[in-house]
Amino acid sequence: MTEVDREGSPARRVPPNVRGERTRRRIAESTLALLVERGVPPTSREIAERSGVSLRLVFHHFEDLDALYQAVNELSVERYGKLAPDVPADLPLHTRIERTVDRRAALYEAIGNLGRNSAVLALSHPGFATALTSVRSTLNRLLERTFAPEIQAAGRQRKELVAALGVAVSLRTWDRLRRVEGLSVASSRRVVSRMLRAALAEVGQDASLLA
Repeated sequence: MTEVDREGSPARRVPPNVRGERTRRRIAESTLALLVERGVPPTSREIAERSGVSLRLVFHHFEDLDALYQAVNELSVERYGKLAPDVPADLPLHTRIERTVDRRAALYEAIGNLGRNSAVLALSHPGFATALTSVRSTLNRLLERTFAPEIQAAGRQRKELVAALGVAVSLRTWDRLRRVEGLSVASSRRVVSRMLRAALAEVGQDASLLA
């Protein structure tokens, strides 16, 4: 098997293992693209067509769909993980709220339908269920670190505050605002910011947040 370089010069031989890794990567990338773009999980045949390979070759590189989805999960973390960086707890509260909303909005807009499809696939593919739980746990830890001073000060209301903050910035809430209510990204960001400010003011952290 040979490949031609970009200038169209004579083809050069590509080692089978390199060629196999490239094909494997292309299949995983194509699957991820379909999960982001479409409202329902793709079929195996659709994955093969998008990848430009035969259905047989898909399952030559991946033992089954669970193995393929494991590769897709790893790829999604590699691609989207950087969109959810930590927001330091020592920043002013209004800055933490603004940055948290900005970063969640960027993440949710980038992943498109991936979250919804992941929830569906988690019902039948253990790898997706594990990955989904891991992502949620990571996002929750980041949120709790960002608002650690306020959560600590909430006393007996800590659990309720953590729950309120989590609901405010969840993918489900974002989907509701964007897809059900039909709000723009800017409007959705304002609503989520208002929810965060209300939750924090509710436990007596800063009544001026509601102004």
